[in-house]
Amino acid sequence: MLKKLVRKFNWKLLFKIVFTVLGVGWVLSQIDIKEVGRYLSDVPVAVTIACILIFNVSKIFCAIRLNMFFKKEGVFISEKESLKLYYKGMFYNIMLPGGIGGDGYKGYYLHNTLHVPVKNLVRPILWDRITGALSIVILIFALINFQTFIPDQLALKLFLVCSPLLIYAASMVASNLIVPSYQSVFHATTMLSLLNQLSQGVVIILLLYGLKIPVQLFDEYLLVFFISSIATILPLTLGGVGIREVVFIKAAEISEIEQDTAVALSVLFFGITVISALVGSIVKLNVQPPTVESTKISE
Repeated sequence: MLKKLVRKFNWKLLFKIVFTVLGVGWVLSQIDIKEVGRYLSDVPVAVTIACILIFNVSKIFCAIRLNMFFKKEGVFISEKESLKLYYKGMFYNIMLPGGIGGDGYKGYYLHNTLHVPVKNLVRPILWDRITGALSIVILIFALINFQTFIPDQLALKLFLVCSPLLIYAASMVASNLIVPSYQSVFHATTMLSLLNQLSQGVVIILLLYGLKIPVQLFDEYLLVFFISSIATILPLTLGGVGIREVVFIKAAEISEIEQDTAVALSVLFFGITVISALVGSIVKLNVQPPTVESTKISE
């Protein structure tokens, strides 16, 4: 009986809870909570509203990207339903990160609604994640070019200038080798990923403006933000809580970033994410099983 209970216990959830508590606890021990609160209260409401709108525009790019991958697997849903499904996924990622999760919900819903083989759902959902991470890496290397800590070496600078294009080209070759059926949508999906991340970059710039951060430091904050975005992909905490803040605080130790404003920025962005994810709690999905003609996988 005891062995059966141990097997059923959600150790993954416990692991996430422990890491979340440790991360949040460490962050709180490193900052001046009152100072962070003051920064948060100083951000104009108009700036926050604009950030929420732009953030949600970025989700449209994500939904279109995922739907392009679905279509290559013979999973045909409308762009409207794809967007609603994306919001549902966001809601489950934020509110129930220890359980089924957003990606799991998308696969579960479409498998039961359209009776599509699991492999035809796992691959596009996984590749959607990979493409999103790729765009972040490209932007990280692009932003490194503007940092003052780069050694003044011609070969290194030349490599960094060319690195975004090199990463793009290498990713295209790898994608075509691993998933040849996605070859025709590689450029479009990668561009949509870049538009998504650039939109979120605009959100960060507006928040930095609202926090009254000097313009000359914007590139450093953006670089750390995108690095922290990679960190939040790792399933270590509940909804990525604490991970982004830890990255910002550690970056403050070796850069001109101020840790209290960095944490305030992270809290604001997380709040915008949560507010946007709540849309997923009210939208009603209405994905219809495809007709015989629409089940043909696109070439």
